Amino acid sequence: MSEIDELKLKRKVQLIVISAISLFFVLCTVAVFQFAMIINRNAQIRTLDRQNAALQLQIDRALDDAQYFDSDQFVYDFALRHLNRGRPNDRVFL
Repeated sequence: MSEIDELKLKRKVQLIVISAISLFFVLCTVAVFQFAMIINRNAQIRTLDRQNAALQLQIDRALDDAQYFDSDQFVYDFALRHLNRGRPNDRVFL
């Protein structure tokens, strides 16, 4: 092999190595950003799950309150507390 052929081969190897290192750097950068996005998305999912649980608790309380407000017990409690009325022979402690 002549020196010119060796220089051309050496130059080709250098270009291949530079290309491979550049590609590796780009792929590593993309992988890091993808992991960061996944971590951020998981944090948002946990936050939304907590908010969803809090809203579900509020819905359950509202349904329980609505059921209580439709009952006869609410009418009796309201009359007893706010209208100072009760049934005959009731002992009322306010």
